[in-house]
Amino acid sequence: MILVMSGTADGRELVDELNRRGKKLITTVATPYGAALYEDMGLSELCVEGRLDKEGLIKFIEENNIDTIIDATHPYAKEASKNAMDACKAKRIRYIRFERDSTPLTQSPLLRVVKDLEQAVELSSTLGKRILITTGYNSVSSFIRLRYKNDLVVRILPVPEHIQGCIKMGIPPWNIHALQGPFSKEFNRATIREFNIDVVVTKDGGKEAKTLEKIEACLEEGIPIVVIQRPSLDYPLVCSSIQEILKLV
Repeated sequence: MILVMSGTADGRELVDELNRRGKKLITTVATPYGAALYEDMGLSELCVEGRLDKEGLIKFIEENNIDTIIDATHPYAKEASKNAMDACKAKRIRYIRFERDSTPLTQSPLLRVVKDLEQAVELSSTLGKRILITTGYNSVSSFIRLRYKNDLVVRILPVPEHIQGCIKMGIPPWNIHALQGPFSKEFNRATIREFNIDVVVTKDGGKEAKTLEKIEACLEEGIPIVVIQRPSLDYPLVCSSIQEILKLV
């Protein structure tokens, strides 16, 4: 039995392809929103919702006779990947990391690369008044301390709890863009112009997340963009395409 930890669109595509090929598998997602996406795909019977730590994963492996974990969580879900690797090592089963290649970054004084979220918060506050935060709901709390100096505009998934959470933290409703991406360069350019954005903060989600389109939009609009580097982990095996995965399983 294969366990796919699917926190990305790539992960869902992989689950769909493995299922189509008749592989025995189950997938986990962290949120009700992720589970709803599988329901829309007609694959809700394969999906289990809930966050699992190392011990939870070990128990899940034992109860479901898992012999392979394919970790298709978000590139920035560092703890989830660590837990998966540790659980696989403990149970002596195969671990495969599925992750698209990082985005090739253009050389430009407007493109600023930082190593973590804290650096992104500090730098973005100095680059402009209105900051568009596209790094996900869980990162919004890190930026909140800037709200007396900067205007914070957040782009998050259309999850009611996340919208309410942003409002409670002090983000005005008109600065909350609850949308499902990814977004084209043209859409990003329109957002920058319409909402008078001075600086954008993003993670490197790779090609699937249209990170390059976001960067190009900022450069063409003449505003800075702060890109948070992916965390560095020592994965035992990494695949960057579904075809590579299929050869292994």
